[in-house]
Amino acid sequence: MRKLRIFIIDESPFFRTWFRKLILAVPGIRVVGEAEDPIDALNTIGKRKPDAIILDMKTQWRCGIDLVKSMRKFTPVPKVILLTSEIYCRYEKRIWERADFLLDKVTEYRRIPEILKRVASDAVSGAAGPGKSFPAR
Repeated sequence: MRKLRIFIIDESPFFRTWFRKLILAVPGIRVVGEAEDPIDALNTIGKRKPDAIILDMKTQWRCGIDLVKSMRKFTPVPKVILLTSEIYCRYEKRIWERADFLLDKVTEYRRIPEILKRVASDAVSGAAGPGKSFPAR
C-alpha cells in the first residue's frame, strides 16, 4: 500500500523537526519535503505531489492563509492542515474557506497524527471533502 505523502512548511527548524518526528511515528506516512519559505515550497510541492501539507499560518514571508489558495492549483489537491499560535477566531471564516483543518500549533498539535490517519483512510476509501468535522476548538 502506498504511504501517505506529507509536506511540512514552517519557518522554524525546531517546529519542522518536531512535526517530522510526530508524523513519522504514524505507520504508513512519509515526509516528502520540508520548506522554510512557503513561496519556494510551491515549486517543490508541484514536483513531489504530497497528499497533505502541514502549513504554519503566519510566516515572515507570506501569510499561510493566502498561500493555501495557490496550492489549490495542484492536481490532486492536497489536504491542508493549517497551524497557528494565535487566537484564530477572527480568521475562522476565511480559514475554513481555504484550509481543510485548523489547529492551534501549541495546544492541538497532538491531533496531527489522528488527522493524517483520517486523510489516509479517506484516500484509500475514496472519500472526499474537507475535514471540517474536526472542529477548530
